[in-house]
Amino acid sequence: MKMIGNKNRNGITFVEVMIAFLILGLLFLPVFFFLTGAVRDTEKFYTETVAISRAKFIMDTMMFQIPWWAIKDGNPCGFTSYNMVTKVTVAAVGSLLKKAVPKMFDEGCKTANPEEFKGDGLYTCRKGFKYRARVKVVDLDYDSTSANPVMFSIPIPGSPNKHEFQINQLVSKRDDKFNLIKKIIVQLKWSNIKGKDPEQDPLAKSLFLVAFKSDLEG
Repeated sequence: MKMIGNKNRNGITFVEVMIAFLILGLLFLPVFFFLTGAVRDTEKFYTETVAISRAKFIMDTMMFQIPWWAIKDGNPCGFTSYNMVTKVTVAAVGSLLKKAVPKMFDEGCKTANPEEFKGDGLYTCRKGFKYRARVKVVDLDYDSTSANPVMFSIPIPGSPNKHEFQINQLVSKRDDKFNLIKKIIVQLKWSNIKGKDPEQDPLAKSLFLVAFKSDLEG
């Protein structure tokens, strides 16, 4: 009777292969989570940087390029080329608004009147994130501050002391208001989810910029 001896087998079994893959998976899992978290943080910093840049761009344009009288109070505010003081539509300001306002707010800033715009819109960056900008403007007129009046300290030539004046002493009534200062509040809201309107995202982020613009033309 022949005896069959044991033969040496060179190779690995299927179970050993699966164990090897399991070990590799456990080793690479922390690396995967690290890379995923790094990408998420990078996108978060990117959206925040774009939001700050957009808000500053809007505020700088309103403060230094758009005339004081062309900004109408409201939430959102309005922009018009019709001067309520001179009762004339200023063509140069109209051209400025038609170029500047859509760049500031993108979608949603136009109205039925081609000479008027609203300070509200939705901007989409090149990476697909959406930012909603809205500007609120409050006229700090004499009637709204009469209980706690805004005072202006102005030096008078030939006098050693500065003299204080209220708004109604410095400007005539325009558009039924003694108005000399506008409070501008820029709100920028954005979502960290690509393609999602921040108004529909309960975790959307917001930032605010506040400034005061006075009528230097008066």
